[in-house]
Amino acid sequence: MSLETRTGWIRWIAFFKLFKAFVLAAAMATSFTLTRHEPTQILTRWALSFHVDPENSYVHTMLSWLLPIDVKQLELFAVGTGLYALVFAVEGVGLWLLKPWAEYLTILSTALLLPLEGYEIVQRRSLAKCAVLVINVVIVAYLVERVRGRVTVKHRREAALE
Repeated sequence: MSLETRTGWIRWIAFFKLFKAFVLAAAMATSFTLTRHEPTQILTRWALSFHVDPENSYVHTMLSWLLPIDVKQLELFAVGTGLYALVFAVEGVGLWLLKPWAEYLTILSTALLLPLEGYEIVQRRSLAKCAVLVINVVIVAYLVERVRGRVTVKHRREAALE
């Protein structure tokens, strides 16, 4: 595989991580917005602004999910989501800049979340969750192989110098 191809794959992984960071940052901002106002009123206003019928089943599902949540839970969700967004952003920027530490960080953080993603799929199956799990497994496998290849080349060079 050429250097351009390997760099291209790393850039796609970086883009994927940065996209996830953006989505999580939006979720964090939304959570903080909901903590300062009445969540049901905000959701109803959003539905109306997007021309969605407030009697829509999806709107009712969101309202039933938000009603039992208190402000403290929303704040904890926002902080946790923000921390994950920060990790994904650091991974994405590091991978975009082709930093080896970013490969190690991405392997570690992504591999540690795989069991949780698998558990989520067992609990509530969805095509999106399955797709993200498969993508993350491929990312970990690719980066592990990339790091192993770099370590092997380094050991060969050291052996040749001795």
